[in-house]
Amino acid sequence: MIKLRDLMVILVGYIICFYLMNLSWSLFQETNIWLRLLIVDFVGTIFIYICSNIFRNSSWYDAYWSVIPPFLILLVWMDVDADPSLSRGFLMFACVLFWAIRLTSNWVRSWDGFSHEDWRYVMMKSRTNSSVQYALVDFLFIHLVPTLCVFVATLPFCFVVYYSSGEINNFDIAAAIIIFGAVLLQIISDQQMYNFRQDPSNQGKTMTEGLWKYSRHPNYLGEILFWFGGFIFVLGNSFDFLWSIIGTLVMYVLIGITSIDMMDKRSRERRTDFSDYESSTPRLFPRFVNRS
Repeated sequence: MIKLRDLMVILVGYIICFYLMNLSWSLFQETNIWLRLLIVDFVGTIFIYICSNIFRNSSWYDAYWSVIPPFLILLVWMDVDADPSLSRGFLMFACVLFWAIRLTSNWVRSWDGFSHEDWRYVMMKSRTNSSVQYALVDFLFIHLVPTLCVFVATLPFCFVVYYSSGEINNFDIAAAIIIFGAVLLQIISDQQMYNFRQDPSNQGKTMTEGLWKYSRHPNYLGEILFWFGGFIFVLGNSFDFLWSIIGTLVMYVLIGITSIDMMDKRSRERRTDFSDYESSTPRLFPRFVNRS
């Protein structure tokens, strides 16, 4: 019941967040659409940051990662006077919704309520030496930096609906396949990990079965592939958008390097069998041929 109550509080908070973001979108109608979108995203981040401080729990931000991208895409889509290719937009948005619903539901399942805060947030804040430093770390590194990373990675999806031309093409089909596969990879790997953790006898042990036998972080691989799918989608518009691969690269650095380094370091400290697993299992991309 406590978890349900806390989730309802989060839900109300995000409804207010959406309202404020939509209001900001209306107030800046004369502004360049991409700057306007960034302002809206910033407003949402500020509001969630305030909520995090009121409740003294930065896990308020966890849902932001998955629920805001579809909302930003919708704002841009509604701003287009006439979309000559609704089919491309619907295909792309269906893929994004599939990802968003999966990721949000996984967070809902794993979050225990306001009694729980992501260990990474706790660690970063515990290393501060003053209230000012604490506030800066909380705002900049837990809220703002991830927002900017997700914003850059979401732009290709927004470009698809804003600059769309033509009907569904081979790039769109390839992107949809990549995203479907990426989300399926996340679903399977997260479920395997959930089942592993539900068994008390596995406490203190490292998960080495299923997809985790081939990659130390198959769920993160799926996340990076999702954002890569957005890049493939926008190539269906024009090769002029090749530069938008930046979004995927940003996500690779944030997830594939920074987050994994933090998680692997923690696993080494907490699990005696992790070193052997780390030395024999690739960080992200499976290695199907054994090294001699």
